[in-house]
Amino acid sequence: MPHLETPPISIENITDTLYRITLPMPFRLRPVNVAALVHERGVTLFDTGMNMGRAFPALEGSLNKIGRSIEDIDHIFITHCHADHCGLAGKIKAISGAAIHMPESGRQILRDNHDHARLADRVRKFYMAQGMAEDTVNTYLIFLRYFRQATVPFEVDECLAPHTKYAMGGTEFEAVPTPGHARDHVSYFFPNEGVLLSGDHLLPANNCNLRPDLFCSDFRPAQAMLDSLARVESLPVTRVVPAHGDSFSNLAPVAAEMKRNYGEKRRRIRSILRKEPGTAARISEELFGGNLPGFDGFLALNETYAHLMELRHEGMIRESKNNRYIVYEAA
Repeated sequence: MPHLETPPISIENITDTLYRITLPMPFRLRPVNVAALVHERGVTLFDTGMNMGRAFPALEGSLNKIGRSIEDIDHIFITHCHADHCGLAGKIKAISGAAIHMPESGRQILRDNHDHARLADRVRKFYMAQGMAEDTVNTYLIFLRYFRQATVPFEVDECLAPHTKYAMGGTEFEAVPTPGHARDHVSYFFPNEGVLLSGDHLLPANNCNLRPDLFCSDFRPAQAMLDSLARVESLPVTRVVPAHGDSFSNLAPVAAEMKRNYGEKRRRIRSILRKEPGTAARISEELFGGNLPGFDGFLALNETYAHLMELRHEGMIRESKNNRYIVYEAA
């Protein structure tokens, strides 16, 4: 049998009972951080990593290092239902019987994504209407199938109500709604420790990308993100533990820089449209540059569209549809 390399184990003590575990991902994206709260003989897990590569053995080895096992996991709290955050939830639940917690919006997203044919139809119509070439859209659909394989199906045991408070083994935390990056995004705040598990809401590189929800046209990701930033800025946070990258203590400057970046992108979009109307795809190329590698082009278009939604909502721009594309112009 071929020798399988032992996955790296990376654990950081956040508190005496809360650990950050870094799990590998099998492509260019950075590793993902999950958190384990140890209580009595149980473990509450925050996010799971994805069902690909060496993530599961790395999680198993990391838990063993702190005297626990997969079988000890009794609760799983998910920040949002992207594959790198919930991909292993179904597998862990099958082994340990853990209860899975996420908002009702997350359960709806899981249901919508389960029908791949319906999802693919919406993706194709949306991106082609925004000016993306058909072969590029087909590439995106391949990515979607890849991420679908990276998630073991699961059922949600409890739908989190906003600001629900929990106590596990004497450690208290609160589920804080932080939509923006995703409609169902939740962060977890530990008030006694001043710790915020921020998922993809706050990242040290300020690159928390926005994306539309193709099954919820009323969701405005850019405005939701700004509202969520205000929500966490009001908390007495001394340490932020993001899902990607290192922990940091300077929440306020990171949030301020994110807001500045969003404002700058909106100003640039308005400047682009004052010159001539364009599709979201063309505006995205001017905003982020053309020929972006692989998945990056879709992330760029998604964020561009999120800002276009806000500018349209504010009456700064108009949109119209010709025979093939949706075109935006300065109001």
